Amino acid sequence: MGIGKTIKIQKIKASGIWEEKQDIIPGELLLNIFINGKRVSMLSCSPFRIIELVTGYIVSNGYTDDYGDIELIDLCRDEEDRGQDENDKGSGFHGIMSAKVRITGYNRAAPPEGLVLYLSAGCGNLDPAAIGEVFKKNTDLKKSKKDITVDYRVILELGKKLIGKQKYKKESGGLHSAALFDTRGQMLSLMEDLGRHNCIDKIFGHMLINSITPKDKMIFTSGRASLDLVFKALKMSVPIIVTNSSVTYNATEIAQKAGLTLIGYARGKRFNIYSCPERIIKAS
Repeated sequence: MGIGKTIKIQKIKASGIWEEKQDIIPGELLLNIFINGKRVSMLSCSPFRIIELVTGYIVSNGYTDDYGDIELIDLCRDEEDRGQDENDKGSGFHGIMSAKVRITGYNRAAPPEGLVLYLSAGCGNLDPAAIGEVFKKNTDLKKSKKDITVDYRVILELGKKLIGKQKYKKESGGLHSAALFDTRGQMLSLMEDLGRHNCIDKIFGHMLINSITPKDKMIFTSGRASLDLVFKALKMSVPIIVTNSSVTYNATEIAQKAGLTLIGYARGKRFNIYSCPERIIKAS
């Protein structure tokens, strides 16, 4: 089943020509996340790779620091949304779903009754309970500035490799993407979603599920690298983050302090290094 929904549109041109056309636009899923029976958030996301998204979201937001504590992730349709597909088969729009997660030893307080954190596709968030823990775990990143190096020419090729593999964006457009690479530039995983933060969480979830070590990996992502995205990267302990878009000042400041190499505007034949440039080298 595709992830796009076909609709009729009116296409208007400067010449004054109006045409009725069909267009394929991305489907959107509202995902309720429950932990041990308590709803903690609702995400707006694309309707695929949900297990990776939920896994990465839970760990990156500090609901647990150990993937091994996640006993179960059960995906199900919400009762009020059942039957919608009967009149909408093949559309790619899945409506509302719930991810019911069971975590061993989970002791964080749920949101107040009736209050649920909603995250739109375009927004990220910082969980205050998770922020303080990030800098306690960045010693390995700082040490790796001397051990992990990447030829600058590898960085220049990452965007091209990502574009050629974007399956869902070709189908419906309107999606962000993130890819996991090793330091030689080999792509290990590619994730797409309506939200750039969701892409990062999907990558994180994929790494956790498949026991992929982060110390010699890079992530290339579309969209702005802001503070919340940098915190997710630090939680993952991936030493190099590359974006084809801009970075924020706070993001570069935190990345420098934490030992993360942050690269922006990686387009065509150039890129900017905003923090910890020691890892990017000019090979002899």
